[in-house]
Amino acid sequence: MKAEPTPVCAQGAQCVEEQRLYLSWALGYGQRSNPLYGGEELPLVILPDIYYYSRYWFFDNGKLGSSLALSDNWQLSVLGQFNQEKGYFQKWFGGNLMQFNHTAMVGPSYAEERSAQVVSVRQVSKRPTAFDLGVQLDWFNEDWQAQAILWQDISNTYQGQHASISIGRNWQLNSGLWQATAKLNWKSAKLIDTYYGIDNNEPFYLPRYDGRPSWQPELRLSWQKPVSERVSVLAFVRYLHLDDAMTLSPLVRSDNVTTWFLGVSYRFY
Repeated sequence: MKAEPTPVCAQGAQCVEEQRLYLSWALGYGQRSNPLYGGEELPLVILPDIYYYSRYWFFDNGKLGSSLALSDNWQLSVLGQFNQEKGYFQKWFGGNLMQFNHTAMVGPSYAEERSAQVVSVRQVSKRPTAFDLGVQLDWFNEDWQAQAILWQDISNTYQGQHASISIGRNWQLNSGLWQATAKLNWKSAKLIDTYYGIDNNEPFYLPRYDGRPSWQPELRLSWQKPVSERVSVLAFVRYLHLDDAMTLSPLVRSDNVTTWFLGVSYRFY
């Protein structure tokens, strides 16, 4: 939807202006699948895009932090956000609203039945809300962006970490601005165990499962075409693959999460 703040700004790119509030709403339709037994798919109808960058701090769609420009092409940030994992268990979890800046394609799931006994989200205890603190390193030029980020639970909820590395490219064409991104996510055993494990705190008749570290590759494609100064047509798709660290859990029925959206965005500020 937008480029990361950068001193180098390609012609036609949407660059962040310092000390200016940006607020837009996209109206359309899309959906995020839910890989859990009993988990509800999330309809995407109205998507907010809210960010503000000052000289010393920023708010960007649910992330609050501070950045330091290391050079014209490198930037280091410290930031915090609510962990997104709970969004699969609670349909209207607040963190679900802010995570779809650029996201997935709906497709069939080829996951097999991995356990004779499956577990619905309604059978397990309520999963906790966690808050993470992250360190993020960005590199960018006119066409490419790369990012590495490490998150640590500072709320003492799951007492673990997760991290990601990604690389993306922009294309400014007559048809609009395109962005493709490849990303690799890593989630620690403590995170997976807290949300997808089945332990002695669950009903005794459920099968036990201990989580372990998970590697989850992700592909994204987004498109945006300005219609006027404030109105744009946009679309995005995302495919997230889940490895067997998650799919072996009796809670998980699918080996992927797919997300898509098509709509019209209006910029208020």
